Amino acid sequence: MEKKKLKSGKSKNNNKSQNKQIKGGHYILDFFGCDKDQLDSVKFWQESLTKSADAAGMEILHSHFHQFNPHGITGFLLLSTSHISMHTWPEFNYVACDVFSCSDDKDTRKAVDFLKKSLTHKKCGMKCVERGYVV
Repeated sequence: MEKKKLKSGKSKNNNKSQNKQIKGGHYILDFFGCDKDQLDSVKFWQESLTKSADAAGMEILHSHFHQFNPHGITGFLLLSTSHISMHTWPEFNYVACDVFSCSDDKDTRKAVDFLKKSLTHKKCGMKCVERGYVV
């Protein structure tokens, strides 16, 4: 397989017979200026993550949330199509969330959009990484 070096130092695959099969979008969200009470409420996160998965029609296999002392929460939903996770830092009014699913992207976006609407925040940074493999 011939590879070409790009200016960035990364290699580019020049084999035209291979196609990347996208198996899902991995949305990485950073919320800034968040409500401290929401950030430090396990009940809020259990409900928000569950409702975001429900909005997208995602099947929840397992969930777990951990409350740290003196503050902060880490939690996740294990989905049949992948996961939704969150990690809060109330002392910085910040939460990091991931939504990864091999569902159709429009369904995954429903979960992302629900999270964005449910959390009180001043700013949200978001990027999507297309996950997949080459065939």
